[in-house]
Amino acid sequence: MTAPRIAMELALVAQSPRGPWSVRTIRDSDAQGLAILLYAAFRGTVDDEGETFSDAMTEIENVFAGRYGRLLPDCSFVIEQGEFLTSACLISWFELHDAPLVVFTMTRPESQRRGMARFLLRQSIDALLAAGHDRLTLVVTDTNLPAVALYRALGFLPMPDLS
Repeated sequence: MTAPRIAMELALVAQSPRGPWSVRTIRDSDAQGLAILLYAAFRGTVDDEGETFSDAMTEIENVFAGRYGRLLPDCSFVIEQGEFLTSACLISWFELHDAPLVVFTMTRPESQRRGMARFLLRQSIDALLAAGHDRLTLVVTDTNLPAVALYRALGFLPMPDLS
C-alpha cells in the first residue's frame, strides 16, 4: 500500500549553490547508473515497496520516456564519484502542475546527510530560472521526514488541494 503523499511547490529564487562536488547534467547513458542509485537510495526506506533492481531500471526508463512529463536534462544533475553516481536530482515538465516537477532526488545511503541533495536541488533551481521557469513542484511521501525537512528548508510549501 502506498503511503500518503504531499504535493509541494516553490517559487523560484536564485540559489548560487556552492559545494565541494563536481556536478554535471544527466545523459541518456546514465540510465543504468541512475537505476543503481535509485535502488540503493530507496531500499529499506519508507518509500521501499519491495521493488527489485529490475523495477528500478524500469522506473528510470519511464522517466527518460516521459512517464512523469518531458524530462528536462539541462535542469537535472548528478554527482559522480568514482564509477558510481552518488546523488541525482531529476526534473521533468509536469502538465498536471503546469510546472517543472522534481521526479527524484536520491543519494547513496553512505553519502546521505552531507548536503548533496540540497546542492543538486539548488543547481536545478538555478537552471530552471535560467530556462525561464518561476516555480517548481514535487510530491513526497509524508512520512519521509528527512525529505520533507529538506524541501521545507528550501522553502517548498504544500500545494492547495486541487480536488
